Amino acid sequence: MHIPLHKPYWGQKEEKAIIRAMREGSGVADGPESQILRNKLSLLTGATHALPVTSATSAMDMAVWALGAKAGDEVIVPSFTLASTATAAMIKGARPVFADIDPATYCLDPRDVERVISKKTVGIITVHYAGMAGKGFLDLIQLAKAHNLWLVEDAAHCIGSYMRYRGKKRHLGTLGNAGAFSFHGTKNVAAGEGGALVTNNDDLFDKLEILRAIGTDRAAFLAGKVSIYRWVGEGSSYMLTDLLATLVNTQIDQIKEINLLRKSIADMYTQEILQFEFVQLPCVPPEMIEPNWHIYALKFDSADRCKNFIAGMREKGIEVSMHYVPLHSSPMGKKLGGAKRKLPMTDDVAATIVRLPIFAGMTELQLEYINTHAVRILKKLQ
Repeated sequence: MHIPLHKPYWGQKEEKAIIRAMREGSGVADGPESQILRNKLSLLTGATHALPVTSATSAMDMAVWALGAKAGDEVIVPSFTLASTATAAMIKGARPVFADIDPATYCLDPRDVERVISKKTVGIITVHYAGMAGKGFLDLIQLAKAHNLWLVEDAAHCIGSYMRYRGKKRHLGTLGNAGAFSFHGTKNVAAGEGGALVTNNDDLFDKLEILRAIGTDRAAFLAGKVSIYRWVGEGSSYMLTDLLATLVNTQIDQIKEINLLRKSIADMYTQEILQFEFVQLPCVPPEMIEPNWHIYALKFDSADRCKNFIAGMREKGIEVSMHYVPLHSSPMGKKLGGAKRKLPMTDDVAATIVRLPIFAGMTELQLEYINTHAVRILKKLQ
């Protein structure tokens, strides 16, 4: 048996929607499906404004650009993340500064963030790893306010993830100045490629509308506010095709079902793996967070156990994987001076974490196969 790490939850609904969109439209961005998607995203997340874009990377690029980061500025980012988080900081010439992660959530550690704040710091990009957050994120919000820094949420993992904030249920990605979501083929809501940017700031939204449309007032034209759209500022082409917007719409309609199916898989994993003391399970503070279970990751107490577990699972046809190569120790990160600081938690997690397959369409037979072999291999590693 071969079991993949990820698999989109696609079926006849998606097929019919794509065929209809191809027959009725041209696929051009900001068509009827894109407008529907804006509304669905605002309703789901509670954000005032939502913009469908080409990727979460594009969303972060736009946010940093619109927030005014420039050459000579510094933006604090985690090292335990995809390169997109750091390259977004660099979109207009600012320099990413790497900070360590919290041992409970693998998200930015606000204590280490405070250590690297300087006179050049203008903002923070935080990553909600695996669609989760904790008290550290609340501390990060306060830290950003105290130092007058903007805060962008890399919420690529987070569609359908919520946390308690000031007594209210809030969607991750909506608590900072802007939040970036991904609809990559590996995500809970999958369109192959694509993403979205959300914000509650009207002025920022106006800038973003121009940036995503090659610096034109195309949005004002489509809204009937101007008779013809013109080049009015900086920008690039970040708009999502209406075909992919169609696919995202069908997925968002099923988000509760998708995330509940993933939760049931996570619960089964936890039940089986809880017996092994040398494995750290995902840390979810139940009083704070309602995760979407985008990732189910195990952290081992040693790199050797981690590697042996991966080898054993792959031998049985079960696709498991480690995650990010820390940015501060990567070739580009070193060029930016990332190796000058020690980030012990980042290095430790990167060397000992393993992701298990988790996707909404997983069968009972597949889940049983994974659990059976995972337990067998873990017992051998005791």
